[in-house]
Amino acid sequence: MAHFLISFVSIFFTLLFWAVFISVMLSWFASGRSPLGVWLEQIVRPILWPFRWARIGMIDLSPVLALVVLDFLRGVVINLLIRFVG
Repeated sequence: MAHFLISFVSIFFTLLFWAVFISVMLSWFASGRSPLGVWLEQIVRPILWPFRWARIGMIDLSPVLALVVLDFLRGVVINLLIRFVG
């Protein structure tokens, strides 16, 4: 059971990481709004919102900060699960 829980958490954070990354790529290269882009934006917007202050001129660094924090949180949560469950 512990292995399943750790794998689930790892996959969940990996999916969130890729959702943010793909959403950023679609915002740069997609001309127009695709159904995938709209769906990803609904998932990613709450993740990026706390980091919207991170701008340098016209450059929005919130996705970069969100990706770093997601990766950090993944490590913390997995280490806590390994300590307490496994």
